[in-house]
Amino acid sequence: MILKYKFISLCSLTLILFSANSAATGPRVAPSLFVTDKNIMYAQEYSPFVGNTHEQQGLLMDLISSVLKAEGIAGTVNILPTQSMVQYYFSQEMPLAIIGPDFKLSKAANRKAIFIPVLGLDTFFYAYQKGETKVLDWTGKLKNLKGKTYGANKSEDVSAYKQAGINIKYARTPALVKQLQQGKIDFIGMPEATFNYLNKQHSPEQAALFIKMTPKAGKVLMGITFNKNHPEGQQAAKAFKIGLKKLINSGQYQTILHNHLGGDIAADEFIKRIQ
Repeated sequence: MILKYKFISLCSLTLILFSANSAATGPRVAPSLFVTDKNIMYAQEYSPFVGNTHEQQGLLMDLISSVLKAEGIAGTVNILPTQSMVQYYFSQEMPLAIIGPDFKLSKAANRKAIFIPVLGLDTFFYAYQKGETKVLDWTGKLKNLKGKTYGANKSEDVSAYKQAGINIKYARTPALVKQLQQGKIDFIGMPEATFNYLNKQHSPEQAALFIKMTPKAGKVLMGITFNKNHPEGQQAAKAFKIGLKKLINSGQYQTILHNHLGGDIAADEFIKRIQ
């Protein structure tokens, strides 16, 4: 079955979805009510790795959909705008899987999760060069950034930043790039491809003023998390692992990487990160 990709607007659903059942506990968004396929999957929109259109589905979705198709794992993927929404549906409903970063699930939800890494990415801190202001003194130790303000997503683990005396300001990723430029925050962290994509979309004329700080800030694993409690969850996870190995061994994994990230990237390094 061909996967269908639907970007579900929270605002639209809030207006449309209100029934007697939801009234009992208060209104809530439930994309699964709008599809009949039992193998529901939820993905977090994360440009340029997970997009909201079939034509621009992103690197991660290209890799995952290639494996799903090859192994005959059918389902419907609903792309949601935030990580917290994806976490909620995995915890409260019965999706086959969720797609995106290695989600920080609750202990209860984690017990039914089978995470399979598909893509490993280095993350970097970014600052904005304002006039003659010195770029932040980042040498690999968070304590050097004490007193500064870090822009984070609401679902991000910021405990290490707080322990280092760093202030936290929350927003969605595109808004963080704008706030960095406006001087409302001092630095942000994300994969280089994400930052370049957002910078190109929102601030192309200011691109040279955004500074990538080295060394790298860390890494993020992205992939698919299957649901053990779903009737087909464990079987699908097993088939996906086999299919991912086939994708790598055939060279198709490397081809997809090069198509999205350029021919000069070291595909072998990406493969090592997920093994």
